[in-house]
Amino acid sequence: MIVTVSRAYGAAGSPVARAVAAELGYRLVDDELDKIVATRLGSSEEETASIEDRPRGFGERFLESLSGGMPESMQPASSHEIGIDARHARALVEVIRAEAERGDCVIVGRNAGAVLAARADLVRVFVTAPLPWRIARVQASFSVSADAAKAEIARIDAARAAYAKDRYNDAWGIASTYHVSLDVARYGIDAAAVLIAGAVRAAERA
Repeated sequence: MIVTVSRAYGAAGSPVARAVAAELGYRLVDDELDKIVATRLGSSEEETASIEDRPRGFGERFLESLSGGMPESMQPASSHEIGIDARHARALVEVIRAEAERGDCVIVGRNAGAVLAARADLVRVFVTAPLPWRIARVQASFSVSADAAKAEIARIDAARAAYAKDRYNDAWGIASTYHVSLDVARYGIDAAAVLIAGAVRAAERA
């Protein structure tokens, strides 16, 4: 089975995904995706990792539309025509699909659920939490004020939703888009992982 974990910013998505992978005995696929894509593009890991969390400009979207739209249907185009964002998206789709072909894994973020939506062995998960809980977690992680944490949460959540809609026509963060959507603040990281793992095992038996 393939488990994709999308997450609201500050909702402990990566720790939950790590715990799910441990519970199921699956591979965890997280930051290494950015390293592989950066190597393919000859860019920095920081550059490729940040693209999902910032909105694209009109010019980028327009240039991409000239070459065929979504990554699955793009026609070949040179890097200077479509820019780093579109090249990143194409490379990322290829890497995500390659990882999924290896079987049993938990993939964190990167719109992997949308990329792999056609797979019958997919369990799409969304992890969220109330805003005050997320603010407190971001504050603790980065030693910033509550106002700064709140602003960054709003910015990144909006960018992720826009990127998913723009790039994949996917409704990021909408519960009906996912097989499992849960509040990690209610259950805690370990219990949330157990619940998700249970859903995956049920899907395996279905």
